[in-house]
Amino acid sequence: MTLNCSANERPRKEKNLSALNQSKPVIPAWLIWIQCIAFVVLYAVWILPEIVGFRNTALVIGALAGLYPIYQYRTALCTKRAIPIWLIVALFAWATFHLLFLSHDYTAQLLEYKRIWKYAAIGAIFAFGLGLSLISTSNAASINGDQVRVTPYWGMIFFGLSTPVLIYLLKYVVTTYGPVLGIQAPAYLQIYHRSQDYYIPKTDYVAFCLPLLAVALSRVQKILTSYSSLMKQEYLTLALYLAAIVATLFLFYSQNTKNGIVYATLCIVIFVLQLLNGGRRGKVWQKLLLVFVCMGWLMAAIYLHAQKNDSWRLFMADAKIALQTTQYQQWKYSGAQGYPNNEFGQMVSPTNYDRMAWSIIGLQLAIQNPFGYGLVEDSFKKMSNDRWPESSPNLSHSHSGWLDLILAVGFPGFICIISALLMCLVLTNGCFQPWKDLVGWVLVSNAMLWITTEVAATVTLPALIFWICLSAGLIFPKIKL
Repeated sequence: MTLNCSANERPRKEKNLSALNQSKPVIPAWLIWIQCIAFVVLYAVWILPEIVGFRNTALVIGALAGLYPIYQYRTALCTKRAIPIWLIVALFAWATFHLLFLSHDYTAQLLEYKRIWKYAAIGAIFAFGLGLSLISTSNAASINGDQVRVTPYWGMIFFGLSTPVLIYLLKYVVTTYGPVLGIQAPAYLQIYHRSQDYYIPKTDYVAFCLPLLAVALSRVQKILTSYSSLMKQEYLTLALYLAAIVATLFLFYSQNTKNGIVYATLCIVIFVLQLLNGGRRGKVWQKLLLVFVCMGWLMAAIYLHAQKNDSWRLFMADAKIALQTTQYQQWKYSGAQGYPNNEFGQMVSPTNYDRMAWSIIGLQLAIQNPFGYGLVEDSFKKMSNDRWPESSPNLSHSHSGWLDLILAVGFPGFICIISALLMCLVLTNGCFQPWKDLVGWVLVSNAMLWITTEVAATVTLPALIFWICLSAGLIFPKIKL
């Protein structure tokens, strides 16, 4: 597709593009394909239990392959765009320092260090190297992204991003229709709704599938605002992205996950606002049609979800009780001593009451312990049990990923990771498409879902660090070796 620019601007842009192409490091295509394949395998199996070997193999191969592009870009590690990756290095340094000098439970923290932080570090090398390799191949027509030329690796990355949803759909079909057809599905191909072998928590589905919905929305918006007229190829691509959106919404609905529905709604609202604000005037009817379709799908999903969750109706009444943590202290016992009644005389929803009360208590504990307890997964429980010995040993998380992270690594660690994320978002202006959309929407969706989702865990924290490091690579400048 040709550039939408004047005759005077075209020679200058072509000259700038030529200069960029001459100055960028050359990463062998075969190495980039290895990195992309390793990403597909990793993202497909990351949340699947009982097959850790595949995850570890993909991580190691991806990290080894990523060392070469990191070495090639070594001279750019002192530029402003390298600050996000150095902030992640500082995060790992702080986690190590905390283990050695500030630990409250050295044995448990050491186990987490080997189980969570080690694989997060390997994933960080993998992701950063992959980002550098992908950006080295970019030949976009415009840095600002008004027109794009998709690299051959985009399809592989988007497919990898889709694999958790595709695997879930396969499991859903086998679990739902297998018995009807007389097919006995193996245990690993079935969907489970309580903790047991091969069970996948709802929070993992939100963390790994919401980015797909967000990126698909961004590509739909880009297609509708970048092309003066859509050809067959664009319509097929558009249908693919819309299918990914519908499939993700179906997953959130069938899993009955509140966080998934809430943050999917926010992503769609952002998409609608961007769609109406950009592009050419001649395509207003196309935009409005898609907006009505999206809003129709969204309202239907919200309505059906609300029918399955009566807690939404009582949310505000339950919140008034949850805010009174001193008067109503049932939050300490994780349901063992029942729950109070709200202003309507009905028992509060455990989901509403516990999450809000735990968030308030978690914030208080974070202020009292600014350097954190040290454990990614159980800091809230440990700190609550120390502060209130009568509290239940079944407590676990505060149900806010960001708050749990502060309780784990303190405000210094939190500042490192949130600053890296925000800087990647700020520096996307110099990023080529389609990687600009990948960076922006993946990081925004992660930043949102970490607000109220229980995702400070073995799998999801390394995944967040992975996305930040991948973004840190994709925003790197072109350099001359």
